[in-house]
Amino acid sequence: MAVLVKNIEREFLLSTAMRERSPITMSAGGGEWTVRILAVEKDKLSFGHELPLDLQRKGASFDFRYNVRGQTIAFKATMLEPGERRFATSMPEKLYKNLSRRFVRLPPPGDLAASFAFAGERYDLDFPSSSGSGPSREPEPSPYFDPSDLRGLMAEFERKALAVASDRGIVMFKDRKPETVPERLAAATGRCFYLPTALGGLPRSDPFAERTILTRDDFKQHFIDSGMEEDFAEDEIVRLERSKRSANVLSELIVPILFQDYAIGYAAVVNRQAGKPPFDLRTVETFLAFARVFSWSLKLHGYFKDAPRLDDDYRTQVVDVSAGGLLFACGDQRLIQALKEGTAVSVRLRAKKRTVEASGTIRRHYAGTKEGYFGIEFHMMAPEDFRFLFEYLYGRPFTDDDADSVEGIRIVNP
Repeated sequence: MAVLVKNIEREFLLSTAMRERSPITMSAGGGEWTVRILAVEKDKLSFGHELPLDLQRKGASFDFRYNVRGQTIAFKATMLEPGERRFATSMPEKLYKNLSRRFVRLPPPGDLAASFAFAGERYDLDFPSSSGSGPSREPEPSPYFDPSDLRGLMAEFERKALAVASDRGIVMFKDRKPETVPERLAAATGRCFYLPTALGGLPRSDPFAERTILTRDDFKQHFIDSGMEEDFAEDEIVRLERSKRSANVLSELIVPILFQDYAIGYAAVVNRQAGKPPFDLRTVETFLAFARVFSWSLKLHGYFKDAPRLDDDYRTQVVDVSAGGLLFACGDQRLIQALKEGTAVSVRLRAKKRTVEASGTIRRHYAGTKEGYFGIEFHMMAPEDFRFLFEYLYGRPFTDDDADSVEGIRIVNP
């Protein structure tokens, strides 16, 4: 995944490339040229090169990429001072690392139009939006939870909950919205409210490989974002923990039930009975599995069948494109919320001579307040479509050397 680096690291990476005389690939005039950084100044970069002078249009933006210490770095910069052996560009405002591109990206040709559709049906639901996401396909088989048997699924939830807790329940957000702070945070983030013991308080770290539980810092940041000063935010956390002890809560777990990009409810297990062991991470894993299967089971049993569906063909504003994927901008807030990393999509690229169909996955997601930028990585395409796209973009035949870069794209006959 591409990571936007901060200013200090940007200067370090550029200075390292200058010091080590790293070869830098510059895209210009429909081709690629090797340049090297000669100087890193406050507001500009100087490069040594062998580009023809007519390709160095003053004021034009160019793409650069290079490898340093095992990382691929990419940035855009504007030509300031063309020259025969040396030119200067603006200091790049943004620099990205950890790229995994197989092909160089280029500005879209003038006659190229692109659109995408979600894989499978997407719904427009009246549930709270969540930055988490529900299962896009049937969850892995479980010896305990069967999505095809909703009645049996609920009975198994009851059995497992009563084995570890005194109280349990499923709350749906169809008729009411999240009310308490733990409910609101669990719904908004897609993470679990996990209180292993009331005496120990909120967890200070998340032991799962992927963010799964809400930590003390998550609550602190929530209170600060709501306008509290830091000291008051700490006091509010203490009050929350005290309120749980006052309610005789020994352990508590709230697991959000996610469907697509919505929180449709949550499963709760609470223990107030002395003698039962505290909730451990296996308890979290058990009810996480239940929540995923329950969400899928609701879909199977028609819970969402009457809900309106999102459009199945979205035009995109293409920022750049390659034979391996494309980057597009989007100002639709509903789409910005729905498009998450890992979302499967189908893509249609229309040129005058041919329409190319591909399947892909959202691999990069930069969401701003008004606009989002999303990178789609192609992973399946017909061979004649791939060859056409390559030659259309790069203006040259596809060669055996290029075939080494196709790893990861499944070229299939329709």
